[in-house]
Amino acid sequence: DDSRRSIIDNGWHYIYWGVIVTGTLIANYFMILSHASGNSQGMLWFITMVSASIIETIIGRRLSKSVKVKTFAGRLLSKLWSVSGICMFMLGFVGTITRAYDPIFIFPLISLVMGLTYYISGAIQQIKWLSWISIFWWAGSVMLFAFPSIHSVLIFAGMMICFQVIPGVLLFIRARKDSVLQTAK
Repeated sequence: DDSRRSIIDNGWHYIYWGVIVTGTLIANYFMILSHASGNSQGMLWFITMVSASIIETIIGRRLSKSVKVKTFAGRLLSKLWSVSGICMFMLGFVGTITRAYDPIFIFPLISLVMGLTYYISGAIQQIKWLSWISIFWWAGSVMLFAFPSIHSVLIFAGMMICFQVIPGVLLFIRARKDSVLQTAK
């Protein structure tokens, strides 16, 4: 019960980050097509991700004040996604700045982190289909490693919609149904 109640606290994060990252990916793709500098593209990501993190923190604090019961599973999920976000930030920025790898490989690397995070999230929340999404993230990672191109940006945007936004919507709907059932009792 503790794990299932945590869904209510976290369903919107999937949608929030999925929409923001997808929008940034599409903007980045057009920057690539218009031959914008790598520094400009990096600034797009840096400004968007830092701003989105600040906004999420503000929204999260306001929402947490309205939550009556803070569950262990909810706190665990929050920590999991926070450290995953830090890992993705480091892969995207530190790896690129230090030239540890070609920037085209950011997407398959982040897909690996997303797969791991979804697998663990599904286990914590006891939602098998959420854990199964990890397979799609990992398969996408293999594809993006095997066939890197400028179109990797759009492929990753599609992955974000299919494996981040849509699951977020399903979790949000499920959380709403659970909330309505709890209110009815």
